[in-house]
Amino acid sequence: MLRIGYLFLPLVLAVGDGALAVERAPRISDREIVERLTRLEEGQRLMDDRFSAMEKQMDDRFAAMEKRMDDRFSAMQEQMDQRFSALQKQMEHHMMMQWNLILALMVSILGLVGFVTWDRRAALKPLERRFTRIADEVEMDLGMDSPEGSKLARLVEALRELAPEDRKLAEALQRFSLLEDLPRKA
Repeated sequence: MLRIGYLFLPLVLAVGDGALAVERAPRISDREIVERLTRLEEGQRLMDDRFSAMEKQMDDRFAAMEKRMDDRFSAMQEQMDQRFSALQKQMEHHMMMQWNLILALMVSILGLVGFVTWDRRAALKPLERRFTRIADEVEMDLGMDSPEGSKLARLVEALRELAPEDRKLAEALQRFSLLEDLPRKA
């Protein structure tokens, strides 16, 4: 155990020596303490003023940045509004053009239908007049309104009556199927 004591003794002396070495500070008077506290308070106040100035400066910078960003965003919004309004005007213009083209096409179709109707009437009126004139002439020539029959029917009847006396006439009437059989001479 003694050996252990010899081992630890130099160690304790080396460590313990630093613990016993305390330096005495000179005695500070109350006045010096008050002066140092005053300087500390002044330094603290200056530091607070500096921090306040830095905080104000940072607030001003952020406000300026925010204003610039707001200006940029409002400018971008205004540009977008202008583009959208220009696009809207273009679309309205195109829609009006399409509407006008549709109306023009409808008017053209109605005009074509009207022209076709007028053309048919104009083309058919001369034909109607001509057919009416021909019908009137045929009716007048054939004498359709006579109670004894038409002139043609009366003419064929007259030729049939003459056919028994004239052989050539009877043959001609028979060739054209106007006489059923040849009459006999009495």
